[in-house]
Amino acid sequence: MAWQQIPLQPIPDQEFSVTVKANGTNIPLIIRLRFNTEGEFWHMNISDGRTGEMLLANLPLVTGEYPAADRLAQFQHLGIGSFLVLKNTEETDADIPGLNDLGSDFLLICGSAD
Repeated sequence: MAWQQIPLQPIPDQEFSVTVKANGTNIPLIIRLRFNTEGEFWHMNISDGRTGEMLLANLPLVTGEYPAADRLAQFQHLGIGSFLVLKNTEETDADIPGLNDLGSDFLLICGSAD
């Protein structure tokens, strides 16, 4: 399985382009991250990087035990691989990324069963 880290910044509203490798193919995506201040969690929109078509909206960025950790497990028909949110430190008691620790204490990893 090939995995890559998607570089993230703890900025409450961000959009960026990224190319992920899934099923042996490079796939351009547009990712938009927003922080829900009331619920205190991040959510992600994923669009096709070629057409701009929205593929997924408001997917919460939460951790979990595998296979539930795969945020895209139920969306494999889209062919964009798997996305996991991984805790990167033992220095926090939090189980989900907060406003200031996305990209440092919590990482977004993508890949597929190549």
